[in-house]
Amino acid sequence: MNNILYQSCENFAKSLGIDIIKCNDDDIKGFVSEVDVRGDLNYKVYVVLPKEKLDMVSEIFFGDTSYDIEDLSKEIANLIVGNANVVASEKNINFDISVPKFLGEYKNLEFDDKICLKSNGIKFFVLYKEE
Repeated sequence: MNNILYQSCENFAKSLGIDIIKCNDDDIKGFVSEVDVRGDLNYKVYVVLPKEKLDMVSEIFFGDTSYDIEDLSKEIANLIVGNANVVASEKNINFDISVPKFLGEYKNLEFDDKICLKSNGIKFFVLYKEE
């Protein structure tokens, strides 16, 4: 699952015209949206985005930083995990994804592994737990 989610994050970054790099950090902060993955793979995926990352994406998408935190958080999670579905299907792995749920600010979620990524000095995380 790690490679699939990482590639989908790269694809998302490319669609925004930004570069991302892997980082190794355990200081997880930000707003969380959860997406369930069901099928050949069964996971809960949590996309954790700090306000600075949401501001950056809003500026790129809309040309300003006026947005609803919940809506933008869920939309980014949907784009990343939705693209993971495409990446997985190219590897003959099939699954469906749920509608994203906004969980608010990060608070000690249980997860098996994480991907820490950084762009323009701003970190964001994709956490996942097998079910």
